[in-house]
Amino acid sequence: MNLRQLEILAAVIRTHSTIAAAQDLGMSQPAVSNSIKSAEASLGFLLFERINNRLVPTPEAQVLLAEAESLFMMRDAVMQTAAYLKAGRKGRIRVAATAELSESLMPQVISRFLKNHLGVEVALETHRLDTVLNYVETGVSDIGFAMEPYPRPTLEQNPLATLNMVCAFPRDSELGELQFVTPLDIGGMTLMKAGSGSRISKLVEEAFEKSRVAYNPGIDVRFMNVALYCVEQGVGVAIIDELTASCRPHGAMQIRPFRPRLQINVAAISSVARPQQRLVKLLVKYAREEIAQRLKQVST
Repeated sequence: MNLRQLEILAAVIRTHSTIAAAQDLGMSQPAVSNSIKSAEASLGFLLFERINNRLVPTPEAQVLLAEAESLFMMRDAVMQTAAYLKAGRKGRIRVAATAELSESLMPQVISRFLKNHLGVEVALETHRLDTVLNYVETGVSDIGFAMEPYPRPTLEQNPLATLNMVCAFPRDSELGELQFVTPLDIGGMTLMKAGSGSRISKLVEEAFEKSRVAYNPGIDVRFMNVALYCVEQGVGVAIIDELTASCRPHGAMQIRPFRPRLQINVAAISSVARPQQRLVKLLVKYAREEIAQRLKQVST
């Protein structure tokens, strides 16, 4: 089954009609029908069933479409790159970052980069860690940014900084009287756990275990910046990294160092199979400098 057949499959699934799919693709209806029949013959199973005069995709067709999503994205990336080259643009960088860094780091880095490199376009996509790694690995993205990325033999990690974990809590909390916060101080409070199953979550859990304090988070959120918004609304407390904490105005909350000291790494991720463009290296350089400046502000 080739890419064109997959495109036709996706169009028919989307429109539930070979006629509408043909109109979307600029093809004739017989050509669409013949493509589907040819694909079914080569695959050895049906892709659609007709129910009440509508084409309903089979479970097998849905699985094929899901697997083809990355191919479509890579195709689109190639076509877009060709369009930029034809238009005479200087370059384009495709960036993937986790939600925390998309909010706390990338806006400042991209702003500085574009001021110094007019004519270069930066495309930023926000995804969970696994997707960021997959995008860099498959070439959908030129560079990735993440906290505590786990190693893959096909990827290279360029460390940018080591971040301390801090405790964020509502401004009117009695924790504001402390110089630092320990598991014992927040053992009876509503604790938000960010990144369930991640290394960061495990580090926090281990800190509670070593302090002999029961670890019973009351709220589970996927990203640490989401936990920060919840803290601002008085939902509870959260253990987050200092870079994420620095991106929010602290009018509705306070921040204190967390003890025992927990540290995590933030890194730029690239593919070992593809050399980095000069512009990508400059973007990574700006990211490292931005983090250093922000952490210096936090410590003063």
